[in-house]
Amino acid sequence: MKAISKIGLLLFFVMPVTLLAQPGVRMSADFLPLEVGNRWVYDVFNEGGQKTGTLEFAVQDYRIVSGRSFYLLTQFPFAQDGGLIKLVRYDRQERQYMRMADNEEGPLFLADGTRVEVLQADDSGLPLKFVLQGDLVDLTFQRGMGIVEARMHNGKDVQIAKLTAVHTSERKAAQATTQGAPALPQPQTPEQKAKGLAENVVTLSDETVALDVQATEVTGGTRFVLTVINSTDKLVPFSFRTSQTYDFAVIDPSTGQEVWRWSRRMMFSQVLRQEALRPNRNWTFEVTWNHRDNDLNVLTPGKYKVVGSVAVQPPMESEPVTFEIR
Repeated sequence: MKAISKIGLLLFFVMPVTLLAQPGVRMSADFLPLEVGNRWVYDVFNEGGQKTGTLEFAVQDYRIVSGRSFYLLTQFPFAQDGGLIKLVRYDRQERQYMRMADNEEGPLFLADGTRVEVLQADDSGLPLKFVLQGDLVDLTFQRGMGIVEARMHNGKDVQIAKLTAVHTSERKAAQATTQGAPALPQPQTPEQKAKGLAENVVTLSDETVALDVQATEVTGGTRFVLTVINSTDKLVPFSFRTSQTYDFAVIDPSTGQEVWRWSRRMMFSQVLRQEALRPNRNWTFEVTWNHRDNDLNVLTPGKYKVVGSVAVQPPMESEPVTFEIR
């Protein structure tokens, strides 16, 4: 009992103070590894042990939404409220996972009403495996693996999802069994990580990154989509001086003057930050313009040009694309 109490106490250094006092559950980033290409596969059983189906989710892409980096999931299947969740990120400052849903950001794992049970700890007492018990879903996390089991309560029925395979971009698939948990990956030393990073990073330039902008007529305006493409097999770092990541500008080709800019009436926090675009991956930014100029006047029909840009210094701009307001 003393050992369990000690482990439970140490878990609160990962999930500080009282869970009920926090908007979201705090934990380290390796309890749900987010990386493009990662995929989790589960078999689903009823309480009688009969298999009723399968579940899986994967990390598809990396996107910037409202100046913040999110991972695009196929769909996170274990949301406490049963909502549709596709955009997830890890907040290192708050030490919790966040999700974007209905254009609102909030904790992925809500702290209100949850309880924690530590199942396994290392020699120093830090948790390796624990259960987060909620009103509708009980999630078992394992360090380096993610969610290895989920018990989903639906009225009188309970569905149990057990991890059968996890595929990550850094190692081969690790097969799990219903008798035991998947083996933990061997961590790299800081020296190995530093060496690997140095060998797999290239400088941001027109040769390493391509920008593509598209304009599509939609109800109520024109939709602009900027795609930032890493055309190399290495990591490309981006340095930003504010919370702004991208921009769009509309130009009148007859005068060469800018008539509208997406960021003109926006405020961005002054913060130095680094983002990185993974090898052969894209960022996608999208806005819809209502055909009003910078002074909020409605523009006359005709042909215009749009330029998309990334807010590094100096800005990296796409080639202009011509479109028409009808």
